[in-house]
Amino acid sequence: MRSSPSRKHQQGAVAIFFALLIVIVTTSVAVAVSYDMALDTRRTQSLLWQEQARLVAYGAEDWISDVLRQDTVDTSDDHLGELWAQELPVLPVDGAGVQGLVAGSLEDLQGRYNINNLVDPGGQPVTLEVERFRRLLQLLQLDPQLADAVVDWIDTDNDISFPGGAEDDVYSGRIPANRTANQPFRSIGELAIVEGFDTEAVDKLRPLLTALPKTTQVNANTAPALVLAMMGDNISAQDVEFIIEDRLESGIEDLDQVFGGFMDADAIGALTTATEFFGLRTVVRIGTVRFTMYSLIYRSTDGQTAVLLRSFGNEY
Repeated sequence: MRSSPSRKHQQGAVAIFFALLIVIVTTSVAVAVSYDMALDTRRTQSLLWQEQARLVAYGAEDWISDVLRQDTVDTSDDHLGELWAQELPVLPVDGAGVQGLVAGSLEDLQGRYNINNLVDPGGQPVTLEVERFRRLLQLLQLDPQLADAVVDWIDTDNDISFPGGAEDDVYSGRIPANRTANQPFRSIGELAIVEGFDTEAVDKLRPLLTALPKTTQVNANTAPALVLAMMGDNISAQDVEFIIEDRLESGIEDLDQVFGGFMDADAIGALTTATEFFGLRTVVRIGTVRFTMYSLIYRSTDGQTAVLLRSFGNEY
């Protein structure tokens, strides 16, 4: 029997439908594969740019270390008129297959107050330092009892400091529960965990504090007014402003001469004109990647340098 014309027409339509379906599926697969390949290519390119930016940041770190070593040869003091204290201008990065920009700044971290000074090497509170920290809190119009909670966070015992302290019994009741560190701060960001501290308090304190791995003096040549004012209970804001204006060009050479009328011997002994710890902020842009690195650099008295800590994206 011969197939009717309508049946042949139906069979032809089905064949065309399946042919179109195959074309659509094949095209969809090809588009998906092409998209995945393009995505993988961009991802690979981004990773390459990120790694290149990291290497450029390491190079900036080495260059700054050379600057700091030379500074030790040139002078024994550190002040804001020196080369290291000048912000690194935006410089081009132009090498084989690498094009971008790099900028940065170096900060004397001993121009800030080292929060780990609050306890001695044995982990016990240092009364004089706790008084200074209370004074800073008062200058910032924060509750001075917050100093007790900070001490309890880093001291090695579980005795609650009076009246504002907090030990494990307070932190274990949180959700999620935690415990006191019982060790020095690793970063100022830890303050956000300490009992009594909110975002406003941390933001006020962050530019004035640092967390360094050993007890340090405050560099009177680079410290801001509030840090200098916290060091002694008889120095006024007006006195501090006068000292800061006077130190601008060449820094302070004789601490006793400058601070003798405002501070006692203990306060002056907590000051210095030379620095061991510096913070480097490096920003590199290559392609669409913006890479930020923070480096904690230690410089010994004989000029040798070492990078103690690196943080990517967030300040240590």
